[in-house]
Amino acid sequence: MRLNGPILTASLTLTLPCFAISSYDIESYNQKDVIQRDIAVIGGGASGTYVSIGLRDLNKSIAVIERSSQLGGNTRTYLDPKTGVPINYALQIYHDDAITRKFFARLNISVATTSFNLSTAPVYVDFLTGKPLLNYTIPVIGDDYLRELHKYPYLEDGINLPQPVPADLLLTTQDYVKKFNLQDSAPAIFDTPAIPGNLLETLMLYTFNDLNTLFLSEEAGAAINNADGDNSELYRNALTELGTDVLLNSTVISANRTGDVKLIVKTPTGNKLVIAKQLVVAMPPVLENMIPFGLNLRERGILSQLSGKPYYSGVVQNIGLPDDHIYKNRAAGTAFHVPTLPGAILLNPTGAPGLFYYWFSSETRLSQAEVKGGMRDAIKKLQKLEPSATTAEPEFVAFHDHYPFHLAVSPEDIRNGFYDAMYALQGYRNTWYVSSLFVIGSSQLWNNTAAMLPRIVAAL
Repeated sequence: MRLNGPILTASLTLTLPCFAISSYDIESYNQKDVIQRDIAVIGGGASGTYVSIGLRDLNKSIAVIERSSQLGGNTRTYLDPKTGVPINYALQIYHDDAITRKFFARLNISVATTSFNLSTAPVYVDFLTGKPLLNYTIPVIGDDYLRELHKYPYLEDGINLPQPVPADLLLTTQDYVKKFNLQDSAPAIFDTPAIPGNLLETLMLYTFNDLNTLFLSEEAGAAINNADGDNSELYRNALTELGTDVLLNSTVISANRTGDVKLIVKTPTGNKLVIAKQLVVAMPPVLENMIPFGLNLRERGILSQLSGKPYYSGVVQNIGLPDDHIYKNRAAGTAFHVPTLPGAILLNPTGAPGLFYYWFSSETRLSQAEVKGGMRDAIKKLQKLEPSATTAEPEFVAFHDHYPFHLAVSPEDIRNGFYDAMYALQGYRNTWYVSSLFVIGSSQLWNNTAAMLPRIVAAL
């Protein structure tokens, strides 16, 4: 629910902890608990790690505050204890471009060309009923979609919208497909597994921004990943290099951004005071994440418009299914066979025998137990399709909650200039935003962050 005006102010007052001015005074802390740096980076995902290494290379001091126990954000890897095979169960591939290759090389990682699918035998099944879709062919993007995509070049590397915003971009994807008769490409548009939520109701603006030319080129073969197959190694190497400048399992609980940025950070060893000249927000800047950062009315008004969607991924074993199929959820009774939610989107074999990774989507947030329960139900139905399958009980060995995923705002807020206002926040109150607000894939995030680095450094 959107909050604005006096209601928002009251809500934030109730949510924020109260800290006296003295809480930001160096004298209130032991010397070991005061960290003074040029720049504080909030979040150690793709953007946060890239900007941190980049700033280090420019001889700037940093402090990275990451709430989880590792760097990497949506890059998650499970190491099979039996075979040693790494299983990337979230982010799969990177675009093959100069900045991406340079970043891997910077962190001593060899890369290899790759493709998304590990199997050439997809099986299309309605996971809700357990019935296969007969005669369903592998969908591909056609010229009809490319013709429309190329009408909006300002969505290829961000969301740099003209004013007024073209009304067609604010249509739902299903309405846009119908209006412009994209029947050739429709099956592929709605077969994209990494877009969360109800694909039929997703705004076409976001579909174009996600299924852009770069993404399509990755699908066509312009893709790389770690040559060893372990995409998380990049982030482990980054953590080794950044060392004690990274505060893991830590969160900002209060901030003062008048003059220098002062952050009170809750860490496993107690509260720390981080003082920096500039702040880089590399996490999703939805209001629930940003409340501790002392937002003023302008910032609250903009950031309160953002929302993210639920999305989940994990690894499961002992499912009794053959390793030579990808199982894709395609509903029998919905428009364009869009999967019914909540539900699994795909079940994909890996390089380790008997282990599959899965992606699961929902329109509302679910607990880990609910996701696993839904995944188990789907697997049990799939087991009935395969003559060689057993009734084995699935064992879940890895899980990640990606919320808030694929940030978006309402059509009304887009028309009213949200993205212009968001871009105008760059540098405001010594704060910069480099998360997946304007582009989605890691390679695009790195390219955009590389372009932003000179501005951040100049602000020092």
